[in-house]
Amino acid sequence: MQRLWLLRVTFLIGAIAVTIPPVAAQRVTPGPDTLLPLTSFSPSLLGMYRKVIQIEGELQRFTKQYGLDLDLARSVVIHESGGNGSVVSIDGANGYFQVMPATFRSLHVDTNIEAGIKYLSQQVKRFGREDYALAAYNTGPGRVSRRRPMYLETLQYVVQVSAYRNVLKLYDASLRHHALDIKLEPVRPGDDWWSLSQRLDTPILQLRLHNPFLATRALRVGQLVAYPPAPRTDLFSIEANRLLYRARHGDNYLRLAFVLEVELEKLRQANSLWRLQTLPPGQLLTVPLEWTGKFNEYQVQSGDQLKQIADGMKSTPWRIIRDNGLWDEQLSPGMTLRVRPQPSRPTFQTYRVASGDSLGSIAARHG
Repeated sequence: MQRLWLLRVTFLIGAIAVTIPPVAAQRVTPGPDTLLPLTSFSPSLLGMYRKVIQIEGELQRFTKQYGLDLDLARSVVIHESGGNGSVVSIDGANGYFQVMPATFRSLHVDTNIEAGIKYLSQQVKRFGREDYALAAYNTGPGRVSRRRPMYLETLQYVVQVSAYRNVLKLYDASLRHHALDIKLEPVRPGDDWWSLSQRLDTPILQLRLHNPFLATRALRVGQLVAYPPAPRTDLFSIEANRLLYRARHGDNYLRLAFVLEVELEKLRQANSLWRLQTLPPGQLLTVPLEWTGKFNEYQVQSGDQLKQIADGMKSTPWRIIRDNGLWDEQLSPGMTLRVRPQPSRPTFQTYRVASGDSLGSIAARHG
């Protein structure tokens, strides 16, 4: 009788243990020469991976120089910036590896790529294991060295980067094969998602899915937008007025929520998701698109276009598409659309900090 061996793996980060359920050791995974179909992979991962290919030479050079695992470095780039070198976080971290300016200066290097790889390699050498190094990269080495419990955000960071790393190690040949079919288009002056959609003959939803980091930010001239060689029809399904998505290798439900502008807690509740987890390939997700708030109604007339309606009602084509389930972007005369105005862009004042200031006093002074 053939015996099945079970494997249980537990790793400790700070004071929190994460246990991977037992799996059969004889489980078969595709060999390096077996290509998985396109539908096996997240469109977001394909778009991000395609951009990472653009900097692969530098990644290989510096990972070899600093003795860092290439797949780990690529996974961090995918998670930190999605392969977009111009991304800047609200905290000021920037570039492919989202390195803070002070950290960059302390490393005495010339590029963001070298900085990220050198800093990450330092953490691996310091802690002797990649999961601790990732935690240090995210939250700072001090907290990890003191063995303090990790913040949930840091735990999610470690879990998700490790998930990308596993996909790269198991399915890199298949992933590369399909990613190389993805096309890249630079953003031109005056571009928005609608103009890109029209020029590339690709629905806005698919552009957002392939560019999850850019979907929630203002487009900047020169950024590279990834898009499939032909519009896809296999990404979502609609049943009983519900939008459904089947998870694929490399999917991240946080990215999916941001792309579709769905509240994270609603997505979790609709699908019994934990705050700390990856998405197993094959899981069918219900996307809760319901929303409340003020809106105007517009009855579509013959010859109307989404851009024309959006401009006239101070909204955007994407918002109309998303709020009305117009995934095919087709309008029919007589159709009634619910249109939410686009929120006005916030205005800011510049304040130079003076001696004795505190955040509280500055906030009170400016209301």
